[in-house]
Amino acid sequence: MTILIAGASGFVGVALLEELRAQPSPDGKPRSVRALVRREFDAVRLRDQGVEAVTGDLATGRGLEAAMRGVRTLVYLVHTLDAPGDVVANDLEAVQNALLAARAAGVKRIVYLGHVGASPEARGQHLVARWATELAVRQGGLAWLVLRAPLIVGRGSLLFEMMRRTVDRSPVVPLFRWRRTEVEPVALADVVEVLRVAIDDHEMAGRTYDVTGATRATFGAMARAWGRAHHRRRRAYLPLPGWGERVEEQLAWSLARLPRRETRLLLETLRERQVADPSRRFPLGHRPLTLEAALKAVG
Repeated sequence: MTILIAGASGFVGVALLEELRAQPSPDGKPRSVRALVRREFDAVRLRDQGVEAVTGDLATGRGLEAAMRGVRTLVYLVHTLDAPGDVVANDLEAVQNALLAARAAGVKRIVYLGHVGASPEARGQHLVARWATELAVRQGGLAWLVLRAPLIVGRGSLLFEMMRRTVDRSPVVPLFRWRRTEVEPVALADVVEVLRVAIDDHEMAGRTYDVTGATRATFGAMARAWGRAHHRRRRAYLPLPGWGERVEEQLAWSLARLPRRETRLLLETLRERQVADPSRRFPLGHRPLTLEAALKAVG
């Protein structure tokens, strides 16, 4: 049966496709993997690499019936940070359309990659949306597995890119209020390995696992670690007082150059603690990468 990766053009999806194609399944046979992407451009690029790719729109449901045909496991890697409108409503609409199409097609199982900071107490809208999506997955009528990651260390990760670009583009690095927020950043390689293990183990269902790295730090310490690892010229780090969200957003946008909407939502996320519940850590079988090793792996 086929594995469908929704969100296959994102940085986690691309890495997961490579992993699943490179590693045989537990029975030694090649996996049947299909990529669901929004844009035809991405589908053509993946087909040129030998990947079965289909287009579909989770916001409207267009193309989902064909995408789900013959699928056993749906891997859901989707968020709507880049879409206009309310991010909570957008995320919910997308996952509900996916679940509706999956049930109609006879999909057995969904593996969802969410956020370790998602909870009923979350304040930032992105984390509220992640929590709403997690609840929808649990109640969606399929066997489910929820994996919750903090900031993922890898190029393309929006939270990581905000931190990296802020350090890379200025010899004097402003450290905003989020500098004190605790995080257990996880390497992209560890996230991909966890996803592969979870996909292969069909008995792993009805559970929620936290997928975090080996190092607990603050976002400020993480920014300094990136500077040490990747810049010969020393950076000066300037802790800034709480000047208000608008000023913080403007400074962050001017350095990171991410879209303003995404900058605002990411700043909200950076202010919330991102560490694992020890009772929910994923049984990876080996120690995940440290922050230092994860940063070096980025290159």
